[in-house]
Amino acid sequence: MKKLAIILCYLPFLLGCQSLTENSSSNYINRNDLDTLVAPQDNFYLYANGGWMHHEDIPKNRGSWGSYTELRVKNNLIIKGLLTDAYQNNTYKKGSNQYKAAEFFRIGMDLEKREKEKGAPIKPILDQVNEIKTFFDLQSAIIRLHKHQINPFFKPTIFQDLKQPQKQAVYLELSGISIHNTDFYALQDSNSINMRIDYVQHIKKMFMLLGEEEESALKHAKIAYTVEENIAEQYNLSVKTHKNDKYYNPYTIKGLTDICQTFIWEDYFKELGIDTDTVIVTNTTYFSSIDAIILKNGLEKVKQYLKWRLIHFSAPFLSSEFVDEDFRYFGMKRDGLLAKPEEWQRVLDATNKAMGFAVGEIYIEKNFSEEKKQKANDMIKKLLDTAKDRLSKIEWMDPTTLSYARKKLDALSVKVGYPNKFPSYESFEITSSYLRNVANGNKWLFERKIKKLKDKNVAKKWIITPQTVNAYYHTLHNEFVITAGILQPPFFYPEADDAINYGAIGAVIAHEITHGFDDIGRQYNDKGEIQNWWTRKDYDTFKQRTNRLIAQYDRYEPLPGRFVNGNLTLNENIADISGMALSYATFSDIQKSKGEHDNTIDGFTPEQRFFLSWAKIWRSKTRVQVLRTKLLTETHSPGEFRVNGPLSNFTPFYNAFDVEEGDGMWRNKKDRVSIW
Repeated sequence: MKKLAIILCYLPFLLGCQSLTENSSSNYINRNDLDTLVAPQDNFYLYANGGWMHHEDIPKNRGSWGSYTELRVKNNLIIKGLLTDAYQNNTYKKGSNQYKAAEFFRIGMDLEKREKEKGAPIKPILDQVNEIKTFFDLQSAIIRLHKHQINPFFKPTIFQDLKQPQKQAVYLELSGISIHNTDFYALQDSNSINMRIDYVQHIKKMFMLLGEEEESALKHAKIAYTVEENIAEQYNLSVKTHKNDKYYNPYTIKGLTDICQTFIWEDYFKELGIDTDTVIVTNTTYFSSIDAIILKNGLEKVKQYLKWRLIHFSAPFLSSEFVDEDFRYFGMKRDGLLAKPEEWQRVLDATNKAMGFAVGEIYIEKNFSEEKKQKANDMIKKLLDTAKDRLSKIEWMDPTTLSYARKKLDALSVKVGYPNKFPSYESFEITSSYLRNVANGNKWLFERKIKKLKDKNVAKKWIITPQTVNAYYHTLHNEFVITAGILQPPFFYPEADDAINYGAIGAVIAHEITHGFDDIGRQYNDKGEIQNWWTRKDYDTFKQRTNRLIAQYDRYEPLPGRFVNGNLTLNENIADISGMALSYATFSDIQKSKGEHDNTIDGFTPEQRFFLSWAKIWRSKTRVQVLRTKLLTETHSPGEFRVNGPLSNFTPFYNAFDVEEGDGMWRNKKDRVSIW
């Protein structure tokens, strides 16, 4: 009778629910979002979010919908208004960061001009590709593409040296395919085969939009696809013999010739403007196959492949016929979307990617208060204090290992809201061409990385913009960053009670802090250097605990016959379960200090509100096509298991909702996993 009593108790509230004001405490937990016909003890995710899932539809132009995406849409509408107002009213000084960001957006929104230009903006680079006659010409064309981060065959990039995090390094990574899940090119089920057939038709249509006859376009499309398939095939073969610890392979510039002779590497890096003696190849087995792929196909076929890489990159920024065909395949066919995103959304995405920190300056000026920043800092301090206390009480770790763990936690740096100094876009050239501006953005970002290559003191730069709805932990910096964009409802309510905020933004913060000690973060010390600071016994105990977590998530089946990959999602699952526990412990200490254990609001205890708030931030709905891909490639578990997985291991949740043996959320005490 226990569960029935709860259902009957909650139904009157559900039926009598009225609209609530912004400042009402009830607004933080909307009873319309609950499904009280589901017992919280059996499936807490559905209990907390079932009503929302029933009345919320995935927008036709999106592959998924949830708390994160909903806030991103809200944020984008705000930014769109700010940029539109800026260029219409000449708000900012000509040449300033903010002025250029507004101009970038305005030019992208000049749809009439784009319709007149059709495919003309890509002609200069396309002509160079068509004129390839020698391997010297091939190298020259690829260098030009790489400068704009259009990356056939491989991708040159620059970031921190994994073994020497105090310096930057040049990396050469796999690139050059349109479908990032390389299994797409090999799977033999009917859906995958049909997807590949339509993909070739898509390439054909793109070639036709540039003026090719249908027969020629189909021939060239098949050639372009074949080269792409060769790349995916060689990469898949390489992965079978390529262990995770083999993704750091330093080579001298001359030494690169031993594994790939197509390029004159000294000239290649000189033309890119990169001055270095050593580069790091992330997959030598694949990289050594590039020569064979090029020789097997020959220059004429490789030219069609390069043309396709250029067209694929450019299509979203050209006239509507290119945009529509790009969306037909990648939006509708691949991702199952029912409608194309409005053009302003696409242009805003491009503006944020190219000039994100300039947009961020405008956003911060209008939408983020110092009061919010201070409240977030206060929460972070309390969470870190609790983390240090919990760390000192871990019984399964040796004192020597614990001392290193405490040292790492003490060294954690924290950034909140926005950077103290924004980068200058003075050298960023804004032209009258939208596509060229997008390409200039890529080139500017790449050149900015190149300039940092020789810096002896690597500054801890923000890697996401202030308006981005996100937070992150940077392993090589031992740094936690949370943006202004996420410090708003439903993640953060400045006026809400502690249960709401620690269940939401508190858990997000704690999640990121925990990444420093997950299966990846634990391999790095307080300075972000790779170091084994674990005793063998402690590592074995950690491994035993994480193996149980892997086994738990391996059993979750979001789609018939398709399961969560517990190993792929391990680091995020560790951060979810440990982050929630850390945030709850902090919240519980605050409750004790305030004596507010009986402070029931709207029929929910503080502990219950904490868990309802936790469940709310992970709620999501995903299209089947998108979910299939995510289960193969995504390191985060689907929303239901991000909620139920950790809670089923967490005894305070059992106490808050009276979970007993036989209930759906019940796990035997010996099976409950606790990491940190």
